[in-house]
Amino acid sequence: MERPDPMIPCKPGAEDLPAMRNRVTWLEMLFMLEGRDNPDHPQCGLFTGLHKKHFSTFPGTDEN
Repeated sequence: MERPDPMIPCKPGAEDLPAMRNRVTWLEMLFMLEGRDNPDHPQCGLFTGLHKKHFSTFPGTDEN
């Protein structure tokens, strides 16, 4: 049986390596999607607020 969300760890702290890798992959994808790797972007190099901004953009999310 799989967990409903592969980004929710089932071990304490950062011991659940697959979940932590999934989080990193997710944030890197959002980082590139926004173009934050571009030096002209106002938030160049920052991962701040990416998940919150894009959480409801993808299917399977229910946050308002």
